[in-house]
Amino acid sequence: MPEIKVTPLGAGQDVGRSCILVSIGGKNIMLDCGMHMGYNDDRRFPDFSYITQNGRLTEFLDCVIISHFHLDHCGALPFMSEMVGYDGPIYMTHPTKAICPILLEDFRKITVDKKGETNFFTSQMIKDSQELCILLETFWERMNLKAPIYFSTGLTEKANHYYKLFITWTNQKIRKTFVQRNMFEFKHIKAFDRSYADNPGPMVVFATPGMLHAGQSLQIFKKWAGNEKNMVIMPGYCVQGTIGHKILNGQRKLEMEGRSTLDVKLQVEYMSFSAHADAKGIMHLKLVSSEQALKELGLNEHQLRFTCRVQLQDPHSDPDTLNRIYTHLKSVLKGYTIQHLPDGTVMVESIVIKVSSSAEDTSTKVLLLSWSYQVKHFYFYNGLVLTPSLRFFKVVKGRF
Repeated sequence: MPEIKVTPLGAGQDVGRSCILVSIGGKNIMLDCGMHMGYNDDRRFPDFSYITQNGRLTEFLDCVIISHFHLDHCGALPFMSEMVGYDGPIYMTHPTKAICPILLEDFRKITVDKKGETNFFTSQMIKDSQELCILLETFWERMNLKAPIYFSTGLTEKANHYYKLFITWTNQKIRKTFVQRNMFEFKHIKAFDRSYADNPGPMVVFATPGMLHAGQSLQIFKKWAGNEKNMVIMPGYCVQGTIGHKILNGQRKLEMEGRSTLDVKLQVEYMSFSAHADAKGIMHLKLVSSEQALKELGLNEHQLRFTCRVQLQDPHSDPDTLNRIYTHLKSVLKGYTIQHLPDGTVMVESIVIKVSSSAEDTSTKVLLLSWSYQVKHFYFYNGLVLTPSLRFFKVVKGRF
């Protein structure tokens, strides 16, 4: 078996500028060619001098393989090809080949023009925005929420086009969903226009850059900072000196351009959404019981709940349908605590039932079922929600 030699030219001890040289059987293969976003000097790029001491890079390398389009894995490609000198083969998947040039061009623009208001999109922003969009889209759909969700137009919109185009390259769960619909064809999430920031009522906006140092996110923050009903969620690490870093550290008066002062009254939350974990972060992972998790999160037993929806046909109004369900459950479920509450719900023990009509057909009722984590042994059969001890949905479906 031939000897395999592995040499990190970057990312040997940190996240960023991933670049691994693998030598095997007389062949030299470079795995990734990334850049480090935390530096502005030569440390930003891999140490190419290690392999260019004895001639041109093209003569030494047999090929370069890029794993994916994150800039810490592909960002140094222009530097390597144009400055160091490499014109050999570079291999990557079709989705990476499509998105990589968009990111590199955006990085070139921000590098050339450092003046004025800049809005630099990173590959991590794209990945995070897609994951967050899927999470919120799924939650909005399940809970039948109506508040609009917007994301910044521009690079994210372009990237979303490629995500839809290359959905067959995504993970198994998303591919299975594609049988019914393309998960990236969002129903609740639309492109954002600056004028929407002044619209009344609730909304959710994804805006970049994430550190609030410039661009659309800073503009929206200025508009919304003075209202305590608003909230900003910081999705990752913020560099010292940025607005994001200041508000995460509790600063409530900010000195803006022109020596003006901005009072921050909105709520500030931090939600780590990084694709990378260092050794310290991995060591902090632990398995805990549900009781311990609730205790550490500061939740009581009935704050953590699960939900599902069941449809049935009934021509009556929503209150009449709920009242018929309540009356029927009372008659067949002896020994259980069943309540018809003033808020328009029926409660069976800790299980909550709410009725609403379908938007397309008022005779189609949607039953929202919510139960606490303590209600055990739920299972699904032909769209019915059942438990060994409490089969009320089977009863309801049979009745209606």
